[in-house]
Order: sequence, then structure tokens, then C-alpha cells
Amino acid sequence: MQSTFNKPNILEVSNLSISRGEIVLFEGLSFDLKAGDIIWVAGSNGIGKTSLLKCISGLLRPDVGNITFMGKDVHKNIVANTGYLGHNDGHKPNLTVLENLCFWHTIFKSSISPKQALKKVELIAQTDLRAKVLSAGQSRRLSLARILIKQAYVWVLDEPAAAMDVNGRRLIHALVAEHVASGGCALIASHTSPEKIGSNTRVLTLNGADNGAVYE
Repeated sequence: MQSTFNKPNILEVSNLSISRGEIVLFEGLSFDLKAGDIIWVAGSNGIGKTSLLKCISGLLRPDVGNITFMGKDVHKNIVANTGYLGHNDGHKPNLTVLENLCFWHTIFKSSISPKQALKKVELIAQTDLRAKVLSAGQSRRLSLARILIKQAYVWVLDEPAAAMDVNGRRLIHALVAEHVASGGCALIASHTSPEKIGSNTRVLTLNGADNGAVYE
């Protein structure tokens, strides 16, 4: 990864407001992410966690506010350095595990090989299986391998532990810890209890438009 990790703020969110139809999910939300930071986004179902992560990844426009990645508006620039893992794992079902990662390796021009990424997520034994026959937990691991291949500065993970067993959840925490230790940062939405990873972990609890957001 590059020396841009040393800049004070990697990501800045300012006065953000998001609505779904006529319902305001939250408004006036501001925070930043520096190298080594992790923010856990907590809140009840439908409160706006996924909408927030999509906005940060440039996939959804907010009603009000700005999101900048290293000073550039994420909605006016291609955010090549944000790795988004959503609810949909997004694999090509008829390609093998290795073929899926080879595709992304070509797209991202990564210095990490597909097999290196598969070893990291403990999926090397499934290399030649078609993606459509993977278990839900294995499919999630393949999505994490794609994030590794992309070598993004900011990891935006929406329920990364969904369908994961205990070992899978430990793996996610280990990968996130390694990522932030190298100078990256992460934003994680989860229904599981937030856990301290690294030395700069915060919790952002969304409480809806009336009560705003609370940091812990």
C-alpha cells in the first residue's frame, strides 16, 4: 500500500442526511476515518446502516452532505480505493472460486495473487469448486478474498460475519486487524456486538432522525 495512508484523514463524512422515500433515516451525521481507525455501525433493522455504507462507497447519493476520500468527492470520482462488501456476495456462479478471483485480479491489477488471497481466507481447498455450490459461509469468505485482491484503503463491510461460524468470525477480525495495522481503515455494520480491533475502535449507533447518532 502507498504512503497516502499517512495523511491525517482518509475519509470524511460531513452533515450527511439520508432518507428512504418519505422517511428520514438520519440527518446531520459527521465523522472521519484516519489510518488505523475502525468504526462499528450499530442500530436496529431499517435504521439506515446499509444506506450509510452504500453512500460512503459511492453507490447511493445522500439527500444532504458530503463524503470525501482523500479530499475528493466520492460521488464525482471513481473510488478505486474503497472495498465494499454488501449483502449480495456478487460472484459469477458458474465460474470456479479461482476463476472468480482471477477475473477480479485482472480488473484491479492487483499485486496479490488469487491463490494468496484464498489462503488468507482459508478457502484454498475449494479452489476448483464452482461458486454456486459453496456454502453461505464459504461464499462470504470468497467475497473477503475479493476485498483483499482489491487492496483498498477503506474497507466498507456490511454484515461481513453473516452465515459465518466462530472460526469465520475470528478470521474476519484477524483480517481487519491486519488491514488497519498496515495503515488502512474500516467501517463495519453488524448485528453482533462490536469488538475492539486494533487501538482505534469506535462505535457509531444510529438512532433515527429524531435522536441522531451516538459515538462510544
